Amino acid sequence: MNVTVLAPEEWERRRFALLRFARRHGDRRITQAGWLKLVALDAKGLGRPGTAVAVAYTAGGLPAGIAFAAGYGEEACVVAVHPALRGRGIARGLLARLAGEWGRLTCRVASDNAASLAACFAAGLVAVGLEAGPTGKPTLRMVYPARPEAALNDSGAADEPVPSTARG
Repeated sequence: MNVTVLAPEEWERRRFALLRFARRHGDRRITQAGWLKLVALDAKGLGRPGTAVAVAYTAGGLPAGIAFAAGYGEEACVVAVHPALRGRGIARGLLARLAGEWGRLTCRVASDNAASLAACFAAGLVAVGLEAGPTGKPTLRMVYPARPEAALNDSGAADEPVPSTARG
């Protein structure tokens, strides 16, 4: 699978087709805020630090998956993979590419979204916090790289550690 981070002019050329792809294959899991940021993204927005669109292409040159992050994922992190191509590590590859571009990435994933959680873990992200998502569902805050200083919340304070249930 070929994963490419789009240059601003590539995004402008492929924008509507990729928006259609994300909408069709996002399985209603894309948050409204993430969707609106993706729709509003223009060439200038792609020039902002920590903002990129990565696309995985099939051998035939068709989109297999798309990932978008704004503000290193703090503002938005969106991933969609074609249903016929799921389970092949495409989402993992997209997330790893974005994380590799910047050396950091944050995604918020609803706790009932097992496929997205698996992709995040496979890409090297770790869960550092639990919060209520936009619909009220428990949502894990996933970060890359997996190191203690990455466990800072949006205000810069350390997240509370998850209590252990192990007995000594």
